[in-house]
Amino acid sequence: MWPFNKKQRSVSQNNLRYTQVDITEHFGDNLNLGPEEWIETKSIYLDFPNPEASGLPSKDASPEKIYEIASTLSSLREEIVIPTDGVYCPICHIANTQLQRLHSPCPKCGRELLKFGWD
Repeated sequence: MWPFNKKQRSVSQNNLRYTQVDITEHFGDNLNLGPEEWIETKSIYLDFPNPEASGLPSKDASPEKIYEIASTLSSLREEIVIPTDGVYCPICHIANTQLQRLHSPCPKCGRELLKFGWD
């Protein structure tokens, strides 16, 4: 028997901080993507009761505001070297595994692609 009591902690979504505004459907979605393939993403913040408390856009934010917040979060993520990171567009909701595309134009809207974490 383990001699220590393990305390369970619950974490509120309001206490979490994020480095991107989109996610993919499953962990590991990047593993079967080729360099030219793109996958759909979805907005994290749409499922939150108060996304602004976690540094995410509001549900009624304009595309400009969403991109502004996503860009700020991406610049934070860029300070961390994670070899498996890729790129995404928070407006078109697409992601790619090729980090060398960072800051290049989105193939759909032309905005600069931002850094995306797969896990």
